[in-house]
This record gives sequence, C-alpha cells and structure tokens, in this order.
Amino acid sequence: MAAEVLPYSYAEEWLQFEQLTGGRFNLTGDIPSIRAQFLGLFDNMKAMLPLPNNAVSKIDLQLPDGDLRVRIYYPTVKSEVLLPIGLYLHSGGWVAGGVDYEDHICCYLSQHTPTVLVCPEYRLAPEHPFPAGLNDCIQAFQWMTQNASTYSASPALAYTIGGSAGGNLALATALKLSSIPGSSAPKAVLASCTSSCEPSAIPDKYREAWHPELFLDSAFLDRACMQTCFEAYGAPPTDPLFSVLLHPHLGKLPRTYLVACGKDPTHDELLMLRDEMEAQGAQVELKVYEGYPHFFFIVPTLKASTEYLDILARKIQELVLES
Repeated sequence: MAAEVLPYSYAEEWLQFEQLTGGRFNLTGDIPSIRAQFLGLFDNMKAMLPLPNNAVSKIDLQLPDGDLRVRIYYPTVKSEVLLPIGLYLHSGGWVAGGVDYEDHICCYLSQHTPTVLVCPEYRLAPEHPFPAGLNDCIQAFQWMTQNASTYSASPALAYTIGGSAGGNLALATALKLSSIPGSSAPKAVLASCTSSCEPSAIPDKYREAWHPELFLDSAFLDRACMQTCFEAYGAPPTDPLFSVLLHPHLGKLPRTYLVACGKDPTHDELLMLRDEMEAQGAQVELKVYEGYPHFFFIVPTLKASTEYLDILARKIQELVLES
C-alpha cells in the first residue's frame, strides 16, 4: 500500500469557523437526539446560504408502485443536449436527514455541472433497518433511468453520488446494480467522507492503516456516534453492501471519485477503499481535504466548501461525459 501522510491538525480556516460559532460541535446521544441535533445543524447553516435563484427547478414526485418519494432537480432553461442524470443520496448516518437538508448542494450541482438530480426520500433506520434504505435507492435509480428523457437527460449518462451515509449508499447501489442481470448501471460513482467498513470487519491486511486514535477530537462526527448509527442501521458487519471494502467485485465499479476529510473518522476507511479498488482493477481517484472534518462542505462560507463543490461539478462532467 502507498504510504500516506496522516493528518494531525485542523486547517486554520476551520479553526476560525469554530471560533466564530462558539466551539466544536458533535452529534451525540441516542437516535432521537442525533436526529434533533442533525436538523439543528442544517438549520444553523441556512442563514449562511446564498440567496436562491431560478436557475434550477424542482419537483417532488411519488413513485408508482410504492410509497417512495423523490425530489428532482433540473436546469430551468432546457438544454439543447441530453444531460447527465444523478441519483443524489443524502447524508444522515442512515438514521437522519432527508431531501430538504442538502437542497443547496443539489441546486449548485444541477446548475453548475449542469445535471439532473434525483433525490430519494429513502427509508431510515432503525424503523426500517438494512437493507430497506438501500432497496429504495435501487428502486429510485431504476425509475430514474427509465424516465430520464422526461427531464432532458440520458440514461446512458447516469451516476450515483452522495456523502457520508449517502456515499456508502451510492457505492452499494452501484455494486448491487452490477449484479442484477439486465439492469441499467451507473457510469460513475462519486462518494465523499463515507464509511467503507465496520471496524470489527476491517481485513488484517489493512489493520496497520487504521488509526482511530488520530480522530478523537473530530468535529461533527466521532466514532461513538458512528457506532450508534451502525447499530441502528442493523447491517451485518461483514455484509459487502454495507462494508463495501469487503465486496469481492469492486473491480466492477464504474469510474469512481472519492473524497476524504483529514480530520474525519472515515478518513482511513477511504484510503483503504481506494487501495482495494485499485488492487481489483477499478478506476478510482481520491482527493483528501487535509485539516477538515466530516462533511465540512455543508458550511457554505468556507473557501474549501466552494472548492469542493466546484471540483465535484467538474468531476461529474469528467467521469460521465468523457469516455
């Protein structure tokens, strides 16, 4: 495995943000507490968001043959060419979040890529444990590709994208679809700051790359919160559609762009996933934002957040539109 420079300190920009907002924040407690704190975190960001514009239109739909609801984002001015179409999977540790929480991110990507995005309101644990949420994502992807032309998009330019739990679901959805005969499959996967393996299931060959002691001061998310979410999700630790690092067919994944955060407990898992994907022959690129915590890019005033979104939009174009 290639040697990596391990992170030890926060970026100055992040420390300044914490100073301005009253200190370090972490999600803690049981699932109801985590849900309430998660909602509060995103509510606190609303005042920092730029004013909305009419460049992107949105529509909420109930999918046929079930209760699954999706929100669709598409450029208001109709494109002269068929656009990429992405399944955007929200964060929240499989137990929190929804299509409203990351609205500003979806609007930005839809406008600046440009792309159509379909965001499912997938079922949450513990009320609906694994694999309920994943099954919703698969259903949404299949519906999305069947109906892409309605939104001036091409099913041949489909991809999955998400951060945190959404990144895990983006990878798992692509892996599951690759095993379904005759099913459409994504042309690319973009996954940010996501868990790739339950700690007890990390293979021996990667144990030396596992450094949980470096992330005891992590902001937003720590290992205790992650474990609470893991237990609520209810996936077996070695299930390869949860601990995707263990999947025997990572080489079947399409071109993949991974983002890790240097002060994030998922950091090491993404380095392991990158190495395992390369070992299995997958085309994968990893970018690390050293000194930034888990899901930092929800803070719209950070220069690093602007960079993250700009690069993400470019990567969608690169992975999906360039052969």
